Amino acid sequence: MATLKDVAKRAGVSVSTASYSINNSSLISEKTKEKVRKVANEIGYRPNGLAKNLKEQKTNIIGLFLSGFTGPSLNDMVEGVQTEVMKNNYELVVCASVDSHRLLVESYVDGAIILNYHIEDQLLTSIVNEKTPFVVLDRKLDNPFIKNVLIPNEEGSRMIVDYLVSKEHSRIGYIAGANYSFDGEQRLNGFRKSLDETGLQFNEADLIRADFTEYSGYLGMKNYLQIASGKIPTAFVCGNDEMAIGAIHALQENHFRVPEDVAVIGFDDITLSRYVSPSLTTIKVPRKQWGIIAAQTLFQMLDKKYDFDPMPLPIELESRESG
Repeated sequence: MATLKDVAKRAGVSVSTASYSINNSSLISEKTKEKVRKVANEIGYRPNGLAKNLKEQKTNIIGLFLSGFTGPSLNDMVEGVQTEVMKNNYELVVCASVDSHRLLVESYVDGAIILNYHIEDQLLTSIVNEKTPFVVLDRKLDNPFIKNVLIPNEEGSRMIVDYLVSKEHSRIGYIAGANYSFDGEQRLNGFRKSLDETGLQFNEADLIRADFTEYSGYLGMKNYLQIASGKIPTAFVCGNDEMAIGAIHALQENHFRVPEDVAVIGFDDITLSRYVSPSLTTIKVPRKQWGIIAAQTLFQMLDKKYDFDPMPLPIELESRESG
């Protein structure tokens, strides 16, 4: 069965332009509309009858668009969203795929919460409107119908740096995740800024790139120790708890004591962080509350309230045994 994406590809336009054309939007030129409709007829595309009906009335459905379902803290955030959705007598649809934006374009939902790096900024800003507002959790967008509900990542990094400096650490390394992660890069940038503000220099050779998993943290630290010459940092800050736990295992295998020789600090406060040995010092991010705030923000916009700032998400440093 032909899809809207197929029409867009064949016509050489974006998915949103194809949707606007088929729905006779005044934003699209007649020439483009004619081209898109011709392609739609040629490949046998038929607009979903349910979707067209939903454009004329409320669906009472909220969409939560994720990059994937992996990660130990994701369930808490989803639970927070679901709590508020149920309170408001709506249903929640959770999507995790590269093509899940089709539900946005074809108006299957009344509003959406976005935590999906596959969905491009341009698509979001082109289809959002007063009737279908969005809340984004993984980027900053300036649009009257989009609210940003973000983890205060740079503030968390500042807390960690201040904490380590108070313990007289002067050479501090960092384990970062993949550079496409908004949260991950914010944490790294916050770390760099905070070090600079304290007058400490960051040695780029002490930056380890991993991919947010425990094994990648383990492998990254193991490889780092194999090529390191001379002394290593007395502390490592990690972009999340999983990489921190992996890094601790690698350090212990190489006969480094944590925290006596090397302190290790995480970020997120996943459940496991309390039970590893040594227990992990980390930044506590209340993920369920994050989901609640995101959903509350969306429902305020659905009530046609746009002139407000979302409630800030509180974080705190949990001092345990690893640093």
